[in-house]
Amino acid sequence: MKNLVSKIAIAAVIGFAGMSAANAATTDGTAGAKIIAPLQIAKKADLYFGTIAPSLTTADTVLVSVDGDKKCGAALTCLTADHTAAAFGVTGEADAVYTIALPDSIDIANGNGDVMKVSAFTGSKASGTLVLGADSFTVGGTLAVAAMQAAGKYTGSFVVAVEYQ
Repeated sequence: MKNLVSKIAIAAVIGFAGMSAANAATTDGTAGAKIIAPLQIAKKADLYFGTIAPSLTTADTVLVSVDGDKKCGAALTCLTADHTAAAFGVTGEADAVYTIALPDSIDIANGNGDVMKVSAFTGSKASGTLVLGADSFTVGGTLAVAAMQAAGKYTGSFVVAVEYQ
């Protein structure tokens, strides 16, 4: 009897093993990716505050707004109307959204090492949509001019960053 029970148990195990193999199934999976157009930014115009005569006694500021308007502080004399807001063009994936990052402040210098600070950078928008793969925005800022600021042509650069969202 014991031998018969062992043979039945072995047959049952073999039967279950064959049954699970007969019920196995497989399928194929897929892998993929979508590569979008790289986000690119190009400068179209520089931020320029124009020609300024400083005060002999008082520091003041010149503001160029995102729409290109200029506000010259009362202690300064703004001599020219050639001021401009910076302008940038952005290209990338159509209808994608991007954000814009601006610096807090930068120094601009003349050839003799004299400096002025540009701060309060503002953008015409904080983010944009690449309608048909393109968009644009402008940037303004505030220039701090010291009393008796040294003469010269002052220049400096600033970084504007854009990032897909």
